[in-house]
Amino acid sequence: MPGVVCILVSLFLLSAFHHAHATQSMRKPNRSNSTPPTVATKPHPETHVVQRAADKTQVAYFTNWEPTDIIPSTLSHILYAFADVSPDTGAISLTDPYADEQKHFPMDSWSDTGNNLYGCLKQMYLLKLANRNLKVLLSIGGWTYSQAGHFDFVTDPPNRATFVAQAVSLIENFGFDGMQATLTFDLDYEYPMNTEQGQGFSDLITELRTAFDNLAAQKGDSVPYQLTAAVSANASDYQWLNIPQIDQALTYWNLMSYDYAGSWLTWADNQANLFDGQRTGINTDMAVNGYVAAGASINKINMGIPIYGRAFENTANIGSPYNGIGPGTYEAGVYQYKVLPILGASVFENTTDVTSYSYNPITEELVSYDTPNIVKLKARYINDNGLAGAMYWDLIRQSSHLCTYGFVSKNPQDTAGVSTSLVQNVLTQFSSLDQTLNHINFPNSVWTNIANNMGGSSTTTSIGASPTGTGACGSVAAWSSTIVYDGGSEVEYNGELWEAQWWTQNDTPDGKTGVWVLVGPC
Repeated sequence: MPGVVCILVSLFLLSAFHHAHATQSMRKPNRSNSTPPTVATKPHPETHVVQRAADKTQVAYFTNWEPTDIIPSTLSHILYAFADVSPDTGAISLTDPYADEQKHFPMDSWSDTGNNLYGCLKQMYLLKLANRNLKVLLSIGGWTYSQAGHFDFVTDPPNRATFVAQAVSLIENFGFDGMQATLTFDLDYEYPMNTEQGQGFSDLITELRTAFDNLAAQKGDSVPYQLTAAVSANASDYQWLNIPQIDQALTYWNLMSYDYAGSWLTWADNQANLFDGQRTGINTDMAVNGYVAAGASINKINMGIPIYGRAFENTANIGSPYNGIGPGTYEAGVYQYKVLPILGASVFENTTDVTSYSYNPITEELVSYDTPNIVKLKARYINDNGLAGAMYWDLIRQSSHLCTYGFVSKNPQDTAGVSTSLVQNVLTQFSSLDQTLNHINFPNSVWTNIANNMGGSSTTTSIGASPTGTGACGSVAAWSSTIVYDGGSEVEYNGELWEAQWWTQNDTPDGKTGVWVLVGPC
């Protein structure tokens, strides 16, 4: 993710904990294309409470299965998720060519000449042109595309060479500022499992760094291409890595400091505790110190912050047994942050462990998640200990009061979302964001509009842009059956304001299909 201008190759070593599914959340939800269960959110919950630093990073995931609004002023890096890799050859492939390359957004023309890039990747490039400090990395792997040993190729030098060559090609063709290889495995397969695999991954990082530096030299780029790794917080996972070797090549370590607790445990517990963790045997401070002791630079570590909650049903308290994990939103047991706390629950914050959860004594449901107060304390830890910044999975789960990714209020009258956004609250503790420039010079791209930098045309982007039109709801456009809408898009229909919950076209905003939700009268 972060680091020197442009091309970020963020190698995400998302190893799952053997006793804590550390990266299971980082995948396409099973119910991403279905209507999520209705959840009543508790408004203005009562909370029981039991140095600023310069040039910090704010790194967040953008998922290609549900692309929506991005307001870039709160971010330094976007992780575009996900691409896949062949375990047999090391070849990299995009996972959704339509969403990635072909989909036309409302501002895209159907009559452009040349071999042009569309889809979400065009929108990413437009964001880069308009925001020169915003870096975009391709994330390879994730939970879905890291199963069945997809990264076993790292022990084979010719296959590593294939991966490195294709990483450079993807950067040059799509205008990425880097790449992130995300390795996640289930409880039956940990990675790396031995010294050979750990050294293979370490060598891959070194080889990528050499290739990126060569690319910068060939193009006359004054700023190096960035290279990052997403790593497990569990010492049993990172013990096989050659950490000093990797640290020399990396721009940043992205620490997956979440999923410490979940359905794999027999008791309810905190999923992202900064300190303590006596029952699970893990905490984020321990992980940070472990990496530093092993040879990582603390000023290269980004702390991972979850924008979701893990649920435990029929339980009495933290540390107590539970029975069931509940429906969640897009997947069982996992609630998007934007619906929390659930109606009827009280919120509890422990400022000693730096944890929080909601609990409803009637339904006996406990949800472990980070609140705004808790992420502010984590941001202060980042400042006080000299970490690089924060990393988020994932923005689609942010506050429903904000743009779909949770950065700014779409309704000028609505300020509640800004105050509850985790990304915004962390940012209040940082003096400024990383100002490293991105790369926008890709004359050899196979895509005409990338090679010519969008032909010098407007850098307006559909992702994160406010809708325009003459609808009755101020600047919100009237609904049209011919326009493609993404989750979070708003339209005026019959004098009412409606919001799309996911991708849609030609679905009338009447509430019958579930894709459109009534916000209120104009």
